[in-house]
Amino acid sequence: MAQRWDAVFVSLAAISLLGMPVAVTGAGLYSPGDQVTILDTDNFDRILYNSSNAWLVEFYASWCGHCINFVPVWKALASDIKEWKPAVSLAVVNCANLKNAKMCRSFEVNAYPTMKFFKAFSKPFFRGKPLDDKDSKSTVSSLRHAIIDHLEQHGEDVWPPACPPLEPASMAEVQNFFVDNNVQYLALIVEEGSSYLGREVILDMLQYENIAVRRVLSSEENLTVTLDVQEIPSCYLYFSNSTHRKVTVKMPTRTFYTYHLRRLPGVTRGAYKLAELNSTHMSTPPPWRDFDSSKIYMADLESALYYSLKVEVGSHQELSGKALTALNQFIGVLTKFFPGRPFVMNLLQITNSWLAEATMAPISNNAYMDVLSNKKGTTGALLPEGVNWVGCQGSRPHFRGYPCSVWTLFHLLTVQAAKYNESMSHKGKTAQTGPQEVLYTLRQYVKYFFGCRACATHFEAMAKESMDHVDSFDKATLWLWSRHNRVNNRLAGALSEDPIFPKLQWPPPDMCAECHSEVEGEHQWITDEVLKFLNVYYSPSNIDYTYLEGEQELLKKQKVREEVQQDREKDGPKQEEEKDEGDEEDEEEERSEETPVRNDKQQETSKAITGIRRDGSQKRTFITGKRMRRGQDDIVDLDTFVNEQYKSQALKDRAEYKRASLMNEGFHRPQLHLQSIDDSESLDYAVFQSRLQKREIGQGYLEAISEVKKQNWLGLLGMSLSRTDISLCVLLYFLTFLCLVSMYLYFRMRFRWWKWKNRFASA
Repeated sequence: MAQRWDAVFVSLAAISLLGMPVAVTGAGLYSPGDQVTILDTDNFDRILYNSSNAWLVEFYASWCGHCINFVPVWKALASDIKEWKPAVSLAVVNCANLKNAKMCRSFEVNAYPTMKFFKAFSKPFFRGKPLDDKDSKSTVSSLRHAIIDHLEQHGEDVWPPACPPLEPASMAEVQNFFVDNNVQYLALIVEEGSSYLGREVILDMLQYENIAVRRVLSSEENLTVTLDVQEIPSCYLYFSNSTHRKVTVKMPTRTFYTYHLRRLPGVTRGAYKLAELNSTHMSTPPPWRDFDSSKIYMADLESALYYSLKVEVGSHQELSGKALTALNQFIGVLTKFFPGRPFVMNLLQITNSWLAEATMAPISNNAYMDVLSNKKGTTGALLPEGVNWVGCQGSRPHFRGYPCSVWTLFHLLTVQAAKYNESMSHKGKTAQTGPQEVLYTLRQYVKYFFGCRACATHFEAMAKESMDHVDSFDKATLWLWSRHNRVNNRLAGALSEDPIFPKLQWPPPDMCAECHSEVEGEHQWITDEVLKFLNVYYSPSNIDYTYLEGEQELLKKQKVREEVQQDREKDGPKQEEEKDEGDEEDEEEERSEETPVRNDKQQETSKAITGIRRDGSQKRTFITGKRMRRGQDDIVDLDTFVNEQYKSQALKDRAEYKRASLMNEGFHRPQLHLQSIDDSESLDYAVFQSRLQKREIGQGYLEAISEVKKQNWLGLLGMSLSRTDISLCVLLYFLTFLCLVSMYLYFRMRFRWWKWKNRFASA
């Protein structure tokens, strides 16, 4: 026994030295948001084998220190080649998870991390080809090159269908390219034979349509002479009329070439076709507004304020507790840092003062909306109604819009807070704000009010991860910028992406070439240049005020809306009374068996009632969350919010349609209820049929009514009996029947026995 306990203690000590927990449950180091597929024994064979794309799989152990250090590299690689997914994908298997131990052993994984490449259409007996040591130098560029090398080892019979050819193009292929390919552009990357630039750009453009990319070796003299190549590497656009032009970028790198090709007119992501299949019911977008992508627009900012304060916050019936505190802080930050027009700022200040004076008692929605609508009539204080997308407009109404504008608002507030702190420092004063004030306020707003709850959850996860480490205003600006790019990266290629404004890493090279660099084949951000760009781009001097209504026009519209609202409130009871009278007249018409004849006075009354109904039903509506700005400002993870708004509106419209169809011209739902026998006997079906035909009710409903009449006798048998009661009755009947049959058989056998006994006695 003593030896057994010694062995246990030795095992525990060994586990402790390795840094592995006693209960090896294998909590993974990756999440689905990391652009990697998480495999285990349940889904490995189903996902990986016979797949039309190749796979690079990392087998790791969550307790392994080297694996933990390798996580950032693998995540960066997954993000770097996310556009390659139709041809090759990344996956991970946690061998520290006990359920995967047997599978890892079958793949002969005895060191971590181990990376294996699986060709497209691999069969279950194939165990993957390990990456050589020279292929896995723990750098993104080396792993990216290794993937390309393994892709090129596919034979023609198992080549991934979505993967374009990676071999160099010849003169004959280029000349005949447009005969067999229906595209607008052919991009030719001229490079040395050892360069990976061309193949990387080919795979980066894999998901984009109306363009094809091929690599041309510098040794292909016919092509290089035709293109008049002067430097290596270089890129040329070749057209169907055999003309060409050189692509001019600041640096001949993968990042600059890829961005330029994606921005060519007519080049869109192929996944957009999937979104179009379900977009036929959506409304036609308003006329396009030309805008300057180097500017931010006050129209977008005011639209973000309207939607966030009146729609999202306004959807809460009551504001209390932490939600009320979050709103108070959000209004306070807007009042302090938002560079709005004077009448907008006046309204924000009024709202901020009202919230500051209010106690922590719950605030009703009506009271809050009255303040935002300036019901007290304070001169020169209002918030423009509705949304007015300019820089945030999208190619379709359901693209961009509010998510884009709210990201723009958030970035503007962080930059303004930094400038406010700097100005206070120059004056020798201490700013009554901290570097995390704006970020924390935005975090609380998203947590309690942002309509897309899944988006809010993602934002909260990013905030918990590193927001507490922000200790300067510049870091606050860069933190929000980097998280915005992270979400853009995660949602690139999703159906919510606008094909005209794809989700790119922002700022793009054509807006800030100095922000980009490349070190050993890996893209690098120059954060100092990024910070300079953000401070200039989100400054008040860069705000464009076109497409805005003036204060006088807005005040006139506000006055008209208030008068209409007051008239409706006064006439409300009267309209309801007249509406009830109209319903009674309709019911009286239903009961009449003669053709209704109306005199002039009745017709005038009917028209008046109809007019009241129509006017009373016209409520002002606003299309929300539809049109967006540049792809660099899309709120990425927040785009699913728009879909939820459309779904909610569609369900509401459908319910309203059903209600209206049932209430049409006095025809009420109670007529569908089962009636007693007496009531059904008194119903004249000939008259009823003629009335239904007046209302164009189909024959199917008449057949249903007839069937109800036939089945009304069931109501008598089952009157005041539940299903349980009826079941018990049936069971009792059955038992009674068995009892009677048993008695019959018993007496019959008894009688035969008695008869046989008498016969035997007489004999």
